[in-house]
Amino acid sequence: MYCIETQNLSYRFSQEQQVLNKVNLQVPNGSIYGFLGPNGAGKTTTLRLILGLLRKQAGTISIFGKPFFENRISILQNIGSLIESPSLYGHLTAVENLRIQQVLYQCPKSRILDVLNTVGLSNTGKKKRDSFHWE
Repeated sequence: MYCIETQNLSYRFSQEQQVLNKVNLQVPNGSIYGFLGPNGAGKTTTLRLILGLLRKQAGTISIFGKPFFENRISILQNIGSLIESPSLYGHLTAVENLRIQQVLYQCPKSRILDVLNTVGLSNTGKKKRDSFHWE
């Protein structure tokens, strides 16, 4: 089974601007998959369609073997995504920014330090977002 599958996924922003043309994608369960390509290649548009952030125009999308649009709510309850850059508050520290996410996603508070360690920001202390660099 595939965790994500698209068949003939097509999308256009206007009559003249076709962004996706019959994209067939199969991402096996348990795999790590990345989109590579130049600006304008359709990477973000594909992800937005897969997540239901754009209305599908043509083709099919299945997530976890289920048609996405018929199962949208139950599917979205089991996935996480981040398209583009994360929203961070410049007046808050790394810990404070992560605390907001921890509360929103109801994760254990201990995950904050785990995440900071993972991304090499465990020593940010009381530095505000604008004074540290996210990798």
